[in-house]
Amino acid sequence: MYRIGICDDEKNTCMEIEKMICEYAKQNSVEFTISTWYTGEELCEAFVETKLDLLFLDIELVTINGIEVGRYIRNELENHEIAIAYISSKSSYAMDLFKIHPIDFLIKPVRYEDVMEIIEESLKYYRRNKMIFEYHARGVYGKVQYKDIICFSSDNKKINITTPQSILSFNGRLRDILPQLPDNFIQIHQSYIINIDHMITCSYDSVTMLGNLVLNISQPYRKEVRRQISEFNWGD
Repeated sequence: MYRIGICDDEKNTCMEIEKMICEYAKQNSVEFTISTWYTGEELCEAFVETKLDLLFLDIELVTINGIEVGRYIRNELENHEIAIAYISSKSSYAMDLFKIHPIDFLIKPVRYEDVMEIIEESLKYYRRNKMIFEYHARGVYGKVQYKDIICFSSDNKKINITTPQSILSFNGRLRDILPQLPDNFIQIHQSYIINIDHMITCSYDSVTMLGNLVLNISQPYRKEVRRQISEFNWGD
């Protein structure tokens, strides 16, 4: 079941967004669970037992604002999977939100068309993260979810899969697996394919990945890497 949360100190806004979500669900024959909170404190406490796939989050919450809640989700809980759609009556928060990687930014009053687009984009991201990469290593079949892969790297005729927990290896070539990968995987070097969902920073000639893994972007790939990153439709 896809889980959606709404956190806004204006109850009317929460009710309007919930109504829009229910309308989308009815029109598209899908089911959602919807949870609502009116303060950042309540939401942060709820994360102990509540898992969400998409969160509509007001920035101007009274005590703990939406930016602080977003930092708590990303940095303290280390949750980079939940899609966060910020809501505000102002449009001046772009730089503050950059490191939180929101899926979108809505200006009040919220429109149904915008909520619909956010749900569809977050569902696409959710389904993509449920996909599995399969491989064979020394006669043993293995699989790993794409969302857990930080990067692929090549070492002679061997491919290493780096995840937050381990490094998995199998025989193969990067050029053979690249066509089957989702669009959040891009090649930055003859020896590296990265999952940009796990990219922390990117400069002209290198990227820093989750776990402070720094990888070089080789000269032949730099222009294309910049294009792909700038055009990528981010999911967090």
